[in-house]
Amino acid sequence: MYKVMIVDDEPLFRDYLRLKMDWQSHGFEVCCEARDGLEALLEAEKHQPHLALIDINMPFMDGIELAGKLKDRFGRIVIVFVSGHNEFEYLQKAVRTGVQDYLLKPFNAEEMLDMLGRVRPKLPRLSREQETAGQAKEGGSAAASGQSSQAGQAGQAPAELSSIRDAIVLGLRMKDADILDEVRKAVRQLRGSRWGDEYADAMMMGLLSLVLTFAGERGFSFSRVWDSGEDKAPYDRLKACASWEEAEEWLIALYRRVIQLTEDVKPTKASSLFAAAISYIGQHYADAELSAEQVASGVYVDSSYLRRIFRKESGYSIVDHITHIRMKKARILLLEGNRRLADISESVGYADPNYFSKSFKKRFGVTPTEYEQLVKK
Repeated sequence: MYKVMIVDDEPLFRDYLRLKMDWQSHGFEVCCEARDGLEALLEAEKHQPHLALIDINMPFMDGIELAGKLKDRFGRIVIVFVSGHNEFEYLQKAVRTGVQDYLLKPFNAEEMLDMLGRVRPKLPRLSREQETAGQAKEGGSAAASGQSSQAGQAGQAPAELSSIRDAIVLGLRMKDADILDEVRKAVRQLRGSRWGDEYADAMMMGLLSLVLTFAGERGFSFSRVWDSGEDKAPYDRLKACASWEEAEEWLIALYRRVIQLTEDVKPTKASSLFAAAISYIGQHYADAELSAEQVASGVYVDSSYLRRIFRKESGYSIVDHITHIRMKKARILLLEGNRRLADISESVGYADPNYFSKSFKKRFGVTPTEYEQLVKK
């Protein structure tokens, strides 16, 4: 089992990285976390991670400096930068410090898996003892899962269900599109219990409380969240369900309603301008001349003002997003196969195929041709 260290000064994002995917099913485990570079060095000495996911911008010691120190002390550690910044200066420094890959915020589980696939060949070969230890841990987790009903009697949620609930909270706050799948997963973890079981009932009430608390934090009135046609309070309505199937669909409908309310919140002037800029970039990314100035002109505002708004709303620059979109589109075209590199380059806004190849390698760690070969294997 490969050990992963997460380094980010934002607790919410550390949680997001840890909970976004099932690390163990892909042969990884999160062994430690750190808030800054100084703490990361101490944790690395203690846990000896194979892979470090590092935010570039942190207090006390930035990601660039931390990467250099980790490479000096742990020569074979694989380093991936995770950041909202994609400036060329950062990337040049990253290459010099031996960083293997780069994840640009925001990203999804698929992009994380792609990253793991790219860096896996660079990870050191595990000893038989290390592999066995990972398998034993998985076996222990499975055994603990089999005792979930007993743990419930003692008032403790199974670790897996607890992590799913954490993911639901994060998903609500970060407007994650996978949130409804997480709710279904949580309910289905409980289906081994009899409907009406005291423990399962408490867990379901907990899931209901999560979404109602979130709605309250967002200032949604009870009448907006709760269908006026309902003749029971939320907790009574859940208890009135006759089966797991009915309870799951009712709870999903409630989550969907709250998510819709979140999306329907009256946008501010800044968020509307940001959305317009995102839309404009999505329509014009293939234009080789696309720039921050052109985007600003396209949404009828001053470029300096749009830059400030874009950075405030997203945490990254207009140019970052243009590059991010172009690279994602290029990867899709490469996966389709049977396209000349020059055609793909032109399709995503690069007049020079050589410059496109260099940009692609900086973003993904391999050239477009190498990426195609990796995919075909």
